[in-house]
This record gives sequence, structure tokens and C-alpha cells, in this order.
Amino acid sequence: MTGKTRLRTVVCGSRFGQFYMEALQALPGQFELAGLLANGSERSEKCAERYGVKLYTTLDQLPGDIDLACVVVRSGVMGGDGTELSLKLLNRGIHVIEEQPVHHRDLAACLRAARQNDVFFRTGNLYVHLPAVRRFIACARVMLARQNALYLDAACATQVSFPLMHILLEALPAIRPWKIGHVIKEEGPFQVLSGRLGNIPITLRAHNEVDPADADNHLHLLHRITIGVEGGSLSLTATHGPVIWQPRLHIPDQNDIPGGLATATPGSLLENSAHILGPAVSASYKEILMQQWPEAIGRDLAAMRAMIEKKAANDTRAQQELLCSRQWQDLTNALGYPVLRPNRSHQPLPVNILQAAANSVDDRAEYSSPVLPPKPESDVFACTEYAEEELQGLDAGQVKTCVNRLDEAALYSMLFALQLQGTLTVAGREYSVAEIIAALEAAPRHEHLIVRWLQTLAERGYLKKSGSGFLGPDLITEARVQQYWELVKEAWNGKLGSRKIIDYLITNAEQLPQLISDKQQAALLLFPEGRMDVANALYRDTVMARYLNKSVGEAVIRIAAGKQTSANSPAETCLRILEIGAGTGATTEAVVHRLKDTISQRLNPEYLFTDISHFFLAEARGRFRECPWMRFQVVDIDKKLGGQGVKPESIDIVIAAGMLNNARDTDKVIQDLIESLVPGGWLLITEPTREFTEMLISQAFMMTRPEDDRKNTQTTFLSVQQWREVFRRAGAEAVAALPAESHPLAPLGQKLFVVRKGV
Repeated sequence: MTGKTRLRTVVCGSRFGQFYMEALQALPGQFELAGLLANGSERSEKCAERYGVKLYTTLDQLPGDIDLACVVVRSGVMGGDGTELSLKLLNRGIHVIEEQPVHHRDLAACLRAARQNDVFFRTGNLYVHLPAVRRFIACARVMLARQNALYLDAACATQVSFPLMHILLEALPAIRPWKIGHVIKEEGPFQVLSGRLGNIPITLRAHNEVDPADADNHLHLLHRITIGVEGGSLSLTATHGPVIWQPRLHIPDQNDIPGGLATATPGSLLENSAHILGPAVSASYKEILMQQWPEAIGRDLAAMRAMIEKKAANDTRAQQELLCSRQWQDLTNALGYPVLRPNRSHQPLPVNILQAAANSVDDRAEYSSPVLPPKPESDVFACTEYAEEELQGLDAGQVKTCVNRLDEAALYSMLFALQLQGTLTVAGREYSVAEIIAALEAAPRHEHLIVRWLQTLAERGYLKKSGSGFLGPDLITEARVQQYWELVKEAWNGKLGSRKIIDYLITNAEQLPQLISDKQQAALLLFPEGRMDVANALYRDTVMARYLNKSVGEAVIRIAAGKQTSANSPAETCLRILEIGAGTGATTEAVVHRLKDTISQRLNPEYLFTDISHFFLAEARGRFRECPWMRFQVVDIDKKLGGQGVKPESIDIVIAAGMLNNARDTDKVIQDLIESLVPGGWLLITEPTREFTEMLISQAFMMTRPEDDRKNTQTTFLSVQQWREVFRRAGAEAVAALPAESHPLAPLGQKLFVVRKGV
């Protein structure tokens, strides 16, 4: 397609192919619908007329400038000629998307033919791109990063069992091994299969019936999937939603349960018994067929176009398709041929009959509960109350154990990396700092970090100082370092965050010699191949990140409530928010969620999302495109805000989440931020307040060398007391550092500073 802006595309098949034609018509800048290849039936004639394209009845009639073919006819394994047609098109040098299901042998043949003819082939599967399915997959990944799956309960019609396997591939850590145990075939529309999928026990109910005259209809369901973990169960109740989270009920072990709950209710019992994740209102079938299906197909088409533009086959995707196909084949072989149920008819049931029955049930209790006093929403300094549910039974002992093990693993990794480069290898010998840095071939910008390593190792007793140098310790082995990281995994165990975080730290530890010399860029480890999953795990999915982000969101809501209460004109209150260094938008998301869901129509927010990187701004524009009250701008915190369009006394709330440690001079930045606030305005700042050894082997390689008090104390982060001094010098009226030192999360050493400017 060299030089082309649009791919000339032909659709093969006029029944389900209509949805492909609708999808293509919705993407006029990327595709040109160039024709319909069908058997010449009345339906195909009308379809071609509707879309204003030529109808071709044989392959030979196709023009020679077709780029892409969408083969939407039954594949060989389903008794059709779709695969044969795909192979002919590929051999003519035409890229092909073939609608699932495709037998793995046919799939392999098509992939081989595509390579031989320098074109691309992939299967089409709209189901995995549907909104509810994508939401389920996203939630499952987050859930399974923290807790292991205990069981999998699924149901589907066999006509859509291939997409089921693809959905499970995307949602689960692995779908191998695939072991089928028992299959029960008794009376009734469903057959029951049990086994293990990716080492997870699975029960699958399959509707294995078909009307031979109308094979695509009369299905009792499409897909229904539930994944159970220790904390509860996540369910895709139907292919088109909703997605529901049901926490597990845990009754307190108390003699007087009513009395205990009246005085001190555990956070887990304050959760709703079920949460709808995403829109609570279901789409009509008309909306599904006219909008959701074509949009989902459009995602497959866009992915195919990207592959063609880059001229690079996605080998991982091909291997996944082959895996899905093989395991789908195992499933269908175990279930056997569908039971034929001819002469079925469509018999709708009016929902108003059911609604009337539901409304007839009286939910009112026979006695009334006392009315609780309203929450003091103006109490901004108590904003962390809202986030206490994130603790989920964690105690300070568990947190301390994990922190200590992380320290040990990171410190031993530092020492091993130094010795691996030929320094500090002789026990008792004195090594100067200059000698150590020279042996490491350290990049000049990282020399101060190596000095910090040496000081930290000496402070923690892993090295001994001798004059201006350091004495070599005993040799550290790779096996010993790995042992300490295994202990970290055991302590972390999904309780404090995603397993990806530990994998990320281990990767950094293994790459330390390359990071020191700048042969490896730290940003590429945090954003591998430009992906955000590691950064999101780090900045969104830890218990500390969720706690702080939720607290910031609650603080914003309480500030807004106070502003509305005191406003001279309550009809509409403007709330101006500036977030600096917003980065991945983890805190932004928590704040925006609360603004959208909690604030009344009387509030008019103005949210300025800023960062020094265009990469983060572009990503945020897409994520928050439904918020017209948000603006996006490059801002450098080491330069005066006034020169970057932020006027003095123009902002109600400034948010800075975990980024001020990268400022050159914290005093100057805080002074500037205070000046940008209106009288009585607020700073909401989240920051590490202790030395994080794990950060010294990871994000520290991306941080700016400080020129403030950290330079004097030779630390990476300011302490709570140092922060209080910074705020005092900037003229803050009131400061709170949350959570308190007695809090279970305190050992993690991160704080939310709630700072108010004087009126």
C-alpha cells in the first residue's frame, strides 16, 4: 500500500459481512469499500446496493488493485469454503482477515501463504473488542496481578466457543496447560465440561444445540464468565455486560456481632455486596448490532492496517491465534457434534411483566434505623477516611516485613553490581570513590547516584568506610541475590500491589551495570516498548498508590464542597485545578472520577493537566477526551509558572503527585506554587519521605540531581520535617502529613501533604 492513504477493501460474504461493511464505512479515512464478493443472492444484491459498491460473484472478477479482503464466510472447519477463499486471495497478494473460527491447521496454512506472498493474515474476532469484554479483561488483569485465580466458571454457546478461548487468553495469565477431565451429556440444552485451564480449575457449561435451518440464532446465551479469587468474584454476566465484582462475605468472629458492627465496622463490611464496573445501563440489541459490533470489528481492521503500514507481522499474535485454535479444537472434540433442534421460533418475553413482579416486592424494613450524621465534607484534613477500605486486612507487621526484604534485596543487588564490574572484590582492601566510579565506567550524570549507593551501603552496614574510601566486603554471589528477591516475592504476594512491580525491580537489578554506564535507558524499563502497564502497576495499583490517590480525590471533593458552601453565587461555582507533572495520570484519574460522579451540576471545574513530556499529554488527551473541562499543557516545574501561562492567585487547588522529588530546587518550586494559589487555596502533594533502596536501583536513574536541602543531607527524598520547613518558608498557613506514623501503611514511607495557603 505504498503511498496510499486508504486500503481498497472487499468484503466476502453478505450475511455477517454486513457488519464488516458497516465498520469499513465508519472508517472512511483508512479504508475504501471497493466491493462485495458473494454468490449473487437477493440479499447480496441489496447489500451491494445499500453500500453503493459493485457486486462480484467470482474471484476472477475482482479488480487488480484490491489491498485487503475480509473473508466473512464459514471456514473449512465449519463446512464452508472460507479458508479456501482466503488462501486464493493470499496467493493473489491480497491481505486477508478471516472471520473466526479457523482450524489451527488451516490457520497455519494461511499464515504460511501470507509469508510466501509478502502479505498479512489474521483472524477476525469482534467479541474480544466489545466494550464489556474489554472492561472484563482489564479488571481481570488487575485482579489477577494481586490475587491468584481459585476457579473459573464459564458458559457459552458452542457457536461462539472460539471467541471464549480468545477472551480467556486475554484475561488470564496463561491458558496452558489445557486438561479436559469429565464431560457430562445428559438431558437439557447444556453439556458440562470440567478440567483445568492454565492450572485453574474450570467448569464450562456449553449450549451445544443448533437449528440446522438457522444456525446463528436461538442461542440461550453467548458468553458468561466468572473468575474467583480470595477477595471475591469478577463476572462478565453476558457478552455485552454488565461486568460485576462481588466481594466475598466474611462474618466477623465476634460474640456480639450486632454490637460490634454498631461501634466499629470492618472496612470490608462497608463495601456493597456487588459493584457494577462500568455503565449500569445495558445497551439495546439494536445499539449492539448497529454500533458495538461494527466498532469492535473496526478495532480488528485498524490493527490489520497498522500491521500493513509497519510492514511487520505480529508473530506473538499469530502464536496466540494458533494456541486458541488448538484449544478450541480440543474443546469442540470433547463436546462432540451439536444436537439438532429444527423448527425453532423466536418468542420474545415482554420485560414489563418481570418489572411489575419485581416492583411488587416490598423492600422496606419493619423498623427504621437511626439516621447517621452527615459526613463533614469540608474537613479536608480528614480526607484519608475515604481510602481506609484499601487496607483490606493489612497490618503494619506485614508491611514492615515487605519493606525490610525489599531493602535487603536492593542493597545486595547494588553490592553485586559493583563487584560484577571488578570493584570492591577484595575483602579488607580500601577502594576510593574515584576508583570505584572508574571501574564502573559510570556515566557522569550517574556518578552522584553511585556515591549515594556507597553511603547507603555503609549506613546499613553492608560496607565499611575507611578514611575517604570503602573497604571491600565478602564476595556476593548471584544465587544469594536471587534468594533475597525470592523472599521479596513471598512477602509481596500481591498484597501490596501487582507482581509486575517486583518483576520490574528485578529487571532493573539485573541491568544495573548497563544502567550505570547509560548503555541501558531506565525509561525503557519503566515503559517497555512504549507500554504503560509497568508504570500503571507502579503508580496506580499498589495499595499505597490507591490509598493516596483516593485521598487526593476525596480532598478535592471536600474543598469543592466548602467552596460551594461559601460561594456568594451558589448557582455555579468555578473550581480551578492545576496538576503539575501529572505523568501517567494515575492521580488525575482518581480526581476526575470523583469530580464526574460526585459534584453536582452547580460546580464548573477547570482542570489543567500538565507535564514536561508530550508523550504523557498525548496519552491523557485520549483517556480524558470525554471531559471538555480539561486542558493539557507542557509545563516545566523548574521554570517560573508565570512565564508559562499560570497567573498568580489564579488556582484553587494544585496537585503534585510523586514528582516534586525530581525538582532541582524544591523551595523555589513550592514558593511558585503557593503564589499561584488564590488566598485560602490548597496544595495536595504526595511524596516519598524516606530513602527507598529499591528506587535507588530503578527510577533514581531518571531523576534530576537536586540543588536544595537534599544536596546537603545527601538524600534522594526530603523527610517529613524537611517538607514542613519548606512549607513554612513558603508561608503556608496549615499543613497535615497523612497518614499518621501509627497507620499500618506508615512503614511504606509515603505521605499526602495537605497544605493550605493563608487567606
